[in-house]
Amino acid sequence: MNQIVSALLIFAVGYATGNLCTDDTGYWISSLAEGVSDFAYGGTRLNTKYYCFEGCLNTGTALQNCKVDMSGNNGTRIERSREIKEVIALHQLARQRDEDPNAKSCVDPVLRQDVKNALQKTTRSNCKNIVNTLVLNLNRPGWAITCIQFNEFAIDDYTPDMNFCSYDSVSDTDIFTIRLAKLDMS
Repeated sequence: MNQIVSALLIFAVGYATGNLCTDDTGYWISSLAEGVSDFAYGGTRLNTKYYCFEGCLNTGTALQNCKVDMSGNNGTRIERSREIKEVIALHQLARQRDEDPNAKSCVDPVLRQDVKNALQKTTRSNCKNIVNTLVLNLNRPGWAITCIQFNEFAIDDYTPDMNFCSYDSVSDTDIFTIRLAKLDMS
C-alpha cells in the first residue's frame, strides 16, 4: 500500500512541477506535502519565472517550486519521501546522539544557526509568524522562504548547497518544514 501511495505522489509531483513554474533553465527544487494544516511564504515575491507556491487548507496540500541560484557546482539533488512519524523519529534520534538533524538538508552552519535563533524569537507557533520572523531576522534579499505544517507526508527534494536550506522545526506539539532558497532570477 505504501508503494502505491508513493507512486501516486511521484506522479502528482511530476505533473504538478510540470505545470507549476518550471522551465528548461536553471536548477529547480520542489516539494509536495499532504495533510497540510498551515502554510505561508515570504521573502521575495512569487513569480512564475523562479518562485511558485500553491497551498490549499481545504484539500490539505501544498506545492512549492523555486529556481535556486546555486553557490557551487555540486548540483546533487536528493529526493525524499517523508512520513511525519519518520521526521519525528529522525529528530529524536539526532537529539539522543547530540547531532543536528538539519545538517544534511541545510549545509550552511551559519544559516542553520540563524534559523534556529530566529525560531526562538517567534511569538506564535504558526507559519505566518515563522516566515515573518525569519524575513525580519535573516535579512537575505533575493531569498524565498516557505513554511509548511503537515501531519501526513511530503515528497520533496533538496540540494546540499550554501544557497538552499530545508529545515525541520520539531517541538513537542508542532512540526514545521521551512525551506529557504536564494533565487536564480535570470
